Amino acid sequence: MSVAHPETAVAAIAAEGVDVRYHGGPEPAVRDVSFTLRPGEGLMVSGPAGAGKTSLLRGILGLVAHRGRLEVLGGAPGGPLMLGRAGYGPQGAGFAAGLRVGETARLVASLRGGGSAEAASALDAAGLSYVARWRTSRLDAEGWRRLSLAVAVAGDPELVLLDDPWVLRETIAAIQAARERGAAVVVAARRPAGLAPLLGRRITLRDGVPE
Repeated sequence: MSVAHPETAVAAIAAEGVDVRYHGGPEPAVRDVSFTLRPGEGLMVSGPAGAGKTSLLRGILGLVAHRGRLEVLGGAPGGPLMLGRAGYGPQGAGFAAGLRVGETARLVASLRGGGSAEAASALDAAGLSYVARWRTSRLDAEGWRRLSLAVAVAGDPELVLLDDPWVLRETIAAIQAARERGAAVVVAARRPAGLAPLLGRRITLRDGVPE
């Protein structure tokens, strides 16, 4: 995959004075966040539990409302320009309930214009090839984090967002590979030490506000 020079390419994410607010919430979950992330660049979002890390990722994805200037892949968060171009690895378990591991990867790959080969490659990158026929309900905590990684990178999206990934050999390799092919990568983590050197830049949130 070829990309424009980072200095001339359209920003993967351009945020200026961004607040993220959940419907009905009395206060913004994230306040006054500004940064620009270009193709091939990485960003670590760190902070204690409840600092707003997941909320910021959800705002970038267009899953919750925002105020301020926020453009993702040249368009609005969650808009048509993001379709098939952004990969999200959610935190926790249960996001693919009722499916098999391989079915989950194929479904996500198909949304990004890929097929079985791309799905298999993502499972292999996450170390899950041997359980492709399992129901996702059989996965343990590590298995869910690996599946989260697989769905984030399946089909080689231009923007990869990982929410609290484990510091596994496969996670490190996937982040490196994504950046090398020109994708922008955002990782939200409470304990970032093992992954921070792979990203290069860092925002620390506390009570929703950058320090």
